[in-house]
Amino acid sequence: MTPQTPRTSGPSPRSRAAAALPATRDQADATADEIQRALGVVDQPEAIPAEVPGPAPVVAQPVVDPAVPAQIAINELDLAAPTIRFSGGDPAVVGVPVWLWLDGVDGIPPSATAAVGTARVTATARLTAVEWTLGPPGAEIVCRGAGTPWIGQDGPSPDCGYSYTLRSLPERTGGSGRFPVTATAVWQVAWQGISAGAPVEGGEELRLTTETSIAVDEVQTLVVGEGE
Repeated sequence: MTPQTPRTSGPSPRSRAAAALPATRDQADATADEIQRALGVVDQPEAIPAEVPGPAPVVAQPVVDPAVPAQIAINELDLAAPTIRFSGGDPAVVGVPVWLWLDGVDGIPPSATAAVGTARVTATARLTAVEWTLGPPGAEIVCRGAGTPWIGQDGPSPDCGYSYTLRSLPERTGGSGRFPVTATAVWQVAWQGISAGAPVEGGEELRLTTETSIAVDEVQTLVVGEGE
């Protein structure tokens, strides 16, 4: 009788194969990665497309009433109250023409520009008249400009003057002995420009007043006849 080789207990080929398989899906993925690396096969990462910036949003500027920048420009004109000047000094003399004029208002018309939102305007001022009150009742005149400065010329002013007919006595002047004088400079301010792409224009009148006073005296003339 041929002796039988005793069987040894151990895992079957199927069991060994099963044991060689990874137990979980994560282990299976890891094993596949190891095999790919061993063979030199490397997955290329997916390219992420670059974001292309779109056009910047257009922000519409609010429509602005052009009167708003116009008022700003008018304020920036910085028109000052006029300075009153007289010819012949103080006191004036009854019957002698007094030249009247204002300092600091001649020359290039002042202008200023302002912009707010879609509106941009330029304002320009022009002196059109000076209104004078000179003290006595009814002593009011209007001159079409600043007046001509007196530098010793004879006769009345060519464009702005007055001759007093009364002395500035205390009873006529509230005890001061001086007539009150006011000069009101009348400025016409015109503005024009663009608002929301359309032309705009407008204007207004500005009145600036200065006050002072003047004494008026009278020259007494003594006529002496022959033999007196």
